[in-house]
Parts: sequence; structure tokens; C-alpha cells
Amino acid sequence: MCHEARDFPGAIKSFTEAARLDPSLYVPQLFLGIDNLELKHAERAIPFLQKAEKLNPADAQAPLMLGRAFAIVGNGNGAGDAYSRVVTMNPRNGDAWLGLGMAYLQQVDHDAQVMTIAYRDSNYTNLRAGELFAEQGKLAEATRAYKVATSLASPLPCSHAGYGIVLLRQNKIVEAKAELDREISVRSGCPLARLGFAALHLLQGDTRNALNELVTIWNADRNFLQESLPLLRDGVTAEQAQKLLDSAKDTKADYTVPAAFTDSLQTGLTSDAPVMASFDNFGGELSPAKRSRATPITAPEKLYLSGQFRKCSESLRSRLHILPDRRLPLLAACAFYTGDYRTAAQAARKLAINVATRQIGMYWKSKADERLATAALTRAGEINPNSRRMHVLRGDIYRQKRKWKDAESEYHKALALDPGSRAGRIGLAISLFEDGNSRDAFAANSDILQRNPEDPEANLLAGEILVQQHEYVDAEPYLKRCRDIPPKLMPRLHALFGKVYAQTGRDHEALSEFKLAITGDDDGTIHYQMGRLYLKAGDKEAAAQAFELSRRLHEQWNANATLAVEQSDTDISRQ
Repeated sequence: MCHEARDFPGAIKSFTEAARLDPSLYVPQLFLGIDNLELKHAERAIPFLQKAEKLNPADAQAPLMLGRAFAIVGNGNGAGDAYSRVVTMNPRNGDAWLGLGMAYLQQVDHDAQVMTIAYRDSNYTNLRAGELFAEQGKLAEATRAYKVATSLASPLPCSHAGYGIVLLRQNKIVEAKAELDREISVRSGCPLARLGFAALHLLQGDTRNALNELVTIWNADRNFLQESLPLLRDGVTAEQAQKLLDSAKDTKADYTVPAAFTDSLQTGLTSDAPVMASFDNFGGELSPAKRSRATPITAPEKLYLSGQFRKCSESLRSRLHILPDRRLPLLAACAFYTGDYRTAAQAARKLAINVATRQIGMYWKSKADERLATAALTRAGEINPNSRRMHVLRGDIYRQKRKWKDAESEYHKALALDPGSRAGRIGLAISLFEDGNSRDAFAANSDILQRNPEDPEANLLAGEILVQQHEYVDAEPYLKRCRDIPPKLMPRLHALFGKVYAQTGRDHEALSEFKLAITGDDDGTIHYQMGRLYLKAGDKEAAAQAFELSRRLHEQWNANATLAVEQSDTDISRQ
């Protein structure tokens, strides 16, 4: 009765007594976990939910709540494992798929922070940065990251090929070919090099050779082609893609070009939908590879070098739990390239445990978890297509890829379902602001402030919009209502205060604010503004030091890149 009446402390007292009298009872353990969650005591809830699941492993409610508890305490791996057990029991549970996708995103964010802090200058961090920027369509940032990744004495496999594909997307044909040639010359075995050459042929008008390259890739491993073609989407024009599709249809009579191959080209080059080769088996358990008696055994390394990633993965994954560390990178790579992201993530997680292999483990784990998040969220959207939370998440993803109109459309759909959705409203406001529509952004943000005038993030966004419009006096009251803002947003707030004070004749206060903002000065702009204020005050020595620091930071910002998977500072919709 206490639970139904939402008297959670009373319910906990009753269930604690029941569990003491008979520790083998399932219901008391389950509701001790649920009621502690209701009281926001996630850490206390976890052991009760774990015990409940052991007592009744056939009931999905315990792992569903356990996934929620792990997510609250920041344990993305634990949350993902719990939600995976739920979707295995009930593949139609949309809430579990949504939780699973969010758990993977949580882990991606965590790994990004570790890589950028602990391994900032690592080859793997620079390569991953280039890949992520490229996926988001941020080609200038991707170019900077790849320049660092390829400037090293021994670049990691696919550094040159990835850079070559980014250059192709910018129509820099000569430079792209040079990078692809370098990838081949170092004999890294990177499969993206062949894909890059296929795209190169296509951009040069050599459709036939482009088709031959793609058919060769398909015959070796169709999953790799399906999963990798989206890398070329914005580098190939609609006309070039159509010529390739027409050529594939016309040459069916000359040699084997299966219908499925043409379908893969159509989806990979023209559709914005995610392609998941192992999507249908996403929640299943690993199974031993099947091999007929007539099939010869081929070394996994040879399978990898010949582009047969599925066979390579199958030859290793049944022994995942006993594989030595030196074999795990090969399994992670083969599984990832054939679209078996779950196996890739499991191999990478084992690598990340060992200090000696942590960097390569986190690299593959970041890549696999990102794809798994997309797969899980796509499945959640299919099960609950009109979910407000799903529309907000899609909006966040589109916004991260700078597809402003698509993002705005998703946020509008979320608001149509729930006009009071703060996440939908602030996501829309941020998207409009980033798209250059400050007037509508301010209007959308004002709706949030009408409901809660003290909302710190909404006040920060309002202040930033007004500062950008040089309306410094009007911005100040909004910024003053941001004192309870999350710590990670404080440098941004101090920088905005510094601009307001500098433009309203309060130079001393401006300097004080800028000094508090320097931890967020990635490109040197804050130090530059400090230098100008020091000059104005007649302190030439302090000004010279500030300008010098500004120059160094700007050069470093141009030369280096950090992982792009962390949320935007104003992207609070996930929270």
C-alpha cells in the first residue's frame, strides 16, 4: 500500500522487513530497488536489483530498472549490459532499446573525455578525432586532425586512407590520391584504401573501374561495403551516384552483379538511413562460427588482408573470452568492418582493461559503441515512432551533424507531442541559434523562461544570443541568473560576462571574468581580449604575455583537434 501511495520511505521499511524474514523472495528485493530509485538513491538501488535479477532472471523488470540505476550513477557499461539482457528477452521493448542507446552514448562521452584528457596527444586520439569530425561533416576540423595523425613517423592504419576520403569529399582529387597511395605504400591492409580508390575513379568519371572496385569489395565482404559506403555520401554527386547505379544494372548481363549489390549502392550512397549489417542479431549471444567440413582453415590475418572480415571475425569470436591480448585488436577490427559491432565492442572492452592496450581498446570501443548507439536508437524509433524522447534524440543527432533543418523538424515533432517538453524546446532554440536564426531562437528560448524564469541554461542561451547581437546591457540580467549553472558551463558564462563588462566600460571587472574563463580558451580568443584590455590600461608587459599566449593557443588549436563526440556545452537535452 505504501508503494501505491508513493510513500516510498514507508514502502522501503515494509519491504526491508519482508526481505529480512525471507531473503529468497523476489518482490521485496525488486521493490527495494525501485523505491530507492524513486527517492534518487541509485547506488542503494543497485544491489537490490542485482539480487532480484538473480532470484528471477526471466523477469525483465529487474534488469530494466538496473539499467536505469547504472545510467544514473554514470556506469555506461553496466547500463548497457543490463538493457542488453532486456532486449534479448523482449526485442519489442522500446524503452529498453532507448535505454540501451543512451547507455552506449553515455559510454562514448565518457571514453571521449578519457581520451582527450589522459591520451590527448595519442595517435589514436587524433585519428578518432578525424573520423568523428568527418562523420559529422566538419571537414575543415577533420582535415586538421588528420594532418596531425598522418604527420607522425608511423601513422596508424587507415590514417592516410581516412584523410584521402575527407579530401575527396572536398573535391581535392590530387591530394586525395596522394594520401591513398601512401596508405597502400605502407602496407597497412586498411580496407578504406580500396573504397577510396573506387570513389576516386567515380569522381574522375571512370565509372566502370569504380564499379569493378566496389564489386570486388562486395564479393570479399558485402557487410563492409554496406557499412562503409555512407562515408562517401556527400563526396559523390547525385548524378555520379546515378551513373554508377545505371552501370551496375547494365552490366548484370556481363558478369555477376547481384540485385542486393545494387540495393546496397542505392542505400549507401543516397539514403540517410543508418545501415546495420548485424542489426537483426543485435541482442543475441555470441555463437560459434559455422564452418563446413569442406571449408579450408585460413589464418585470420590472411582473411583480414583479403577483405574477408566476416570470416575473420567468425574464426576468432567464439574464442573471445580466452583470446590473448595480441589477438584482440584483429578481432575488434574484423568485427567492426563487417558490422558486428557488439563483438567489436566486447573485444575492445577487454583491451581497455589492460593499461598496455588501453589506447587501442578505447579507440575501437568508441567506434563500436557509437554504431551500437545508432542501432539501438533506430530500433527504439521503429518500435515507438511517435516517442517524444526519440524525436529529441534525432534532433540532437542531426544538430551534431549540422543538419539544422532536419534537427528543427524533429524538435517540432517532439513539441507537437508534448508542448511542455523542455528538452525539445531548448534543442530547437540551440539549433535555430547555430543555424544563424537568432530571432526565432530567442523566441523559442523565451518560452522556456516564461515557464521557469530561473532556468540557468535557458538564461545562458538568451545572454549569448544578445551578446552576439551586441545588446550587452540587455544580456546582463540573463547572465546574472546563471549562477547555479553546471560547472562545465562556468567558463562560458565568465567569458560572456567578460564581453559584457568590456563593452560597458567596466574593464577591471571584465579582466576578472576573463581570468576565470581561461580554462575554456581553446583557440586563444579570451587571452586576446585580455591583451586588449591590458593595453588599454597601459600594462604593455601583461598585454604582450596575453597576446603571446593567445598566439600559442591559436596555433595549437589549428594543429590539433579533440574528440567531437562530447556533447555541445548547451546540449542539455540528453541530461
